[in-house]
Amino acid sequence: MNEATNPTGAGPSRVRGSAVFGWAVIIGGLAAALGLLRGGQELAARLPVEPPAAAIVLFYFALFLPLALLGLILGLIERRPILRAGRRPIKWAAIGLALGIGGLAITAGYVWINGTMRSEPLGKPMPGATLAMGLALSVLTVGAEEILFRGWLLSALEDRVGQALAVVLSAVAFSGFHVLGGAQNPLSLVNLMLGGIWFALLAQRSGGLLAPFFAHLGWNVTEELGFGLVAGSEFSSLLNHEMVGSALWGGSDEGLNASIAMSLVLIALIVPLLPIFSRSAKSRS
Repeated sequence: MNEATNPTGAGPSRVRGSAVFGWAVIIGGLAAALGLLRGGQELAARLPVEPPAAAIVLFYFALFLPLALLGLILGLIERRPILRAGRRPIKWAAIGLALGIGGLAITAGYVWINGTMRSEPLGKPMPGATLAMGLALSVLTVGAEEILFRGWLLSALEDRVGQALAVVLSAVAFSGFHVLGGAQNPLSLVNLMLGGIWFALLAQRSGGLLAPFFAHLGWNVTEELGFGLVAGSEFSSLLNHEMVGSALWGGSDEGLNASIAMSLVLIALIVPLLPIFSRSAKSRS
């Protein structure tokens, strides 16, 4: 394989080992991640822990901390930098956060206009510590997923199949992993794949993980801790809403993930990041 510029790394990428070894690491790494995810779920379910807050923390740490460590270990095996800040890290972190919060807010606006999102009373006030715990565990969840899928897998695939196909394949893997998390609706899986494409393009455009991390975090935190749109959430939220009505607009058990509103917003976020627009912007500068 010829040397190529790896947009998510620092400078020219080297082909790390043979093609057989590279694919073996990719397949083995994904299999190990599936095993860790399944094992973490079973471990958290079997260990009786009190109080409930401790059980929640154990559940998240059992699932996501091993995935983050796996991504880092796979990077060491291939001598691949995983925790890349990228170009202009502060700028891209701010852009990612703004896009994540704004994208979720626009999605919520679509379903509200369609009559699917209904405001509910907050009920008994929840302590601020619960909100803080939700934010901390969101950082862990998002960080683990970004390390594994954009830090390691996307970069590994770029060396094997090129930039464009790496985006698609890493997004398919990202969507597929959420099946173990309960995603079943076909539209949910499509939207999760679109989300994976969006995060991968942000990683490629910025050259690091900060942009996709903050976009991912902004979206998740605004949905769950801001608008209170995640049914059955263990955490308190600033607002409380219930999704009712048309399943196509978020009224199913999977909420916004299974809504056409999320599809439309993610497509709008993806299009400006496509390589054709990136090249056009560079040619005008």
